[in-house]
Amino acid sequence: MADLVFAAHYPFLSEAKEWVKQAGAQINSEAISLGEQRVGACLKGGAIAPRASELEADLRAEVLSYAASRVIAACMANRLVTSRLAVGEAKRASAFLRSASDQANGFVEKAAAELSLHFEQPGAQYALPVWEYLLNTPRSIDYKLTVRELAGGKVKVSAHQRLRIIEEAVRKKVESFPLPKMKEWPLEVQEASSRLVKLLPKEEIAPTAIATEDFPPCIRKLIEDLRTSINVPHNARYALAIYMIKAGLPDGQIVKLFQNAPDFSAETTSYQVKYIRQKGYSMPSCSTMDTYGICIADCRCGTPTNYRKKFHGANAERSMSKPDEQL
Repeated sequence: MADLVFAAHYPFLSEAKEWVKQAGAQINSEAISLGEQRVGACLKGGAIAPRASELEADLRAEVLSYAASRVIAACMANRLVTSRLAVGEAKRASAFLRSASDQANGFVEKAAAELSLHFEQPGAQYALPVWEYLLNTPRSIDYKLTVRELAGGKVKVSAHQRLRIIEEAVRKKVESFPLPKMKEWPLEVQEASSRLVKLLPKEEIAPTAIATEDFPPCIRKLIEDLRTSINVPHNARYALAIYMIKAGLPDGQIVKLFQNAPDFSAETTSYQVKYIRQKGYSMPSCSTMDTYGICIADCRCGTPTNYRKKFHGANAERSMSKPDEQL
């Protein structure tokens, strides 16, 4: 018999599917209601709070609410919903992966194996085959292969990095799952979807003092990625924020650029943008942008703010003396 506890903690893995089959469980009104809460939590904060209860009824509800959340996401047919749901499930799974009970029960190793991650622990660190590492690392400079220790075709990672890699593998797995299809969605699913639509951010890219066509290719690509809910790496987000500050955009409108990011947090983004402005960081050079993996053209301008220097020179000066506008 499938392990219901494991299935409830990691409902996107085959154990949950096997449990549903064995139990003959079906999505009901309660599951749809909980599934709506699950999607809503992702749209509001990007995370799903893990429930510590081990009662069978609660565990069953967790498995079925996950299935219901995917039905609701399919009905909404919005890429942002799918991306946010994947981030939320990954964060929820990460909380369980870090729990003492799941580590004691061998759930971390079991989940990693099903995600095709074969970690070895030769000492204090873990080792992972390089191809598995490259497929599942977070988009961060800290995980670039050039800064990792590589030996015998395996990459060494810390215990924390191991769990972060598993979390990223969960996000990718959930986001890549094909959504269910129906000719006509049940009324309860349609009603839940209609309520959740109100939580979606409005598609809005605020105007800047520099015309969009005067942005360098890397900046235009980052904005387009964010608009379509592609998960942009943190270093790229910092670079975009610096660029927009130099372009004369106030903090509030810069924050709006990031609102479609799968893991968007208005509070965190606002804090980071204000911090970047206060520190007066310089725009990363093109070579640094290339190191980040976000340089997409051979512009030969040294730094993105030199792409249209005659525009940026004036606007950078103005942005430093002009107080932030209020939204």
